[in-house]
Amino acid sequence: MMRRVSTLSLNPTAISARLTAQSLTAWQLVVKPVVTSTNDIVREYDERGEGHGVAVMAEEQTQGRGRRGRTWHSPAGANLYCSIGWHLSGPLEALSGLSLSVGAMVAEAAMRVCGADLQLKWPNDLYADDQKVGGVLIEMLGARGNAQAAVIGIGLNVSMSADDGASIDRPWTDLSTASGRDIDRNELASAVLNQLAEGLAQIDQQGCAPWLNLWRRRDYLRGRAIVVDGSPPVAGIAAGVSDTGALVIETESGRQEVSGGEASVLEMGALR
Repeated sequence: MMRRVSTLSLNPTAISARLTAQSLTAWQLVVKPVVTSTNDIVREYDERGEGHGVAVMAEEQTQGRGRRGRTWHSPAGANLYCSIGWHLSGPLEALSGLSLSVGAMVAEAAMRVCGADLQLKWPNDLYADDQKVGGVLIEMLGARGNAQAAVIGIGLNVSMSADDGASIDRPWTDLSTASGRDIDRNELASAVLNQLAEGLAQIDQQGCAPWLNLWRRRDYLRGRAIVVDGSPPVAGIAAGVSDTGALVIETESGRQEVSGGEASVLEMGALR
């Protein structure tokens, strides 16, 4: 299938026009042509005491990053690169499910815009048709009074050409391909910000539990044979996530919970 390529630039006026009243109150929107990383820009705002509520988007990242120091491929004009600053109520240990919760929020927003029914791969990937379409990167910055300051980074492949994606070393797709539709990135950006404003306010009041329940409905790994790297690695059948966002695995020696690492799907029979 030929991939659709977006020709519409990110436009702060077009994005703001679709924001809810809650979002207009929550966000200070910043749209830049090129940045090293949108997370870096939010950190700069935080250092000036202006981090809470800033929402930074860029057409291109020159040093976009994912989990574990990986590079996040960020060609110009093709995808959505967004980072927000937010101060979350409560102790740090209550926010262990934040990355999964944000993934569920982004999946809900994408569904409304283009109808793509995304799955969520623990701990922070968004999938369509067994291929990665996006990811979430959370960076906690420490306490700010009684709140915890976070940078929440989101990357979504929207309309990326095969040439732009040639350097990606794992199966990938984009929302246009997954949905069969041309996607207005401004509409998608608004939907993501609207969902985050609502969802993060809900987490402040109720914790992550409601969003973890939504995450479970989209669980890509559940029922699959997997291995999570570590010392030693943990292999078994994925059995969902705990109330703290840990991956639950049914192993030969019993049920285990894993809080960090990279989960890989094994071929049939690989556990035998």
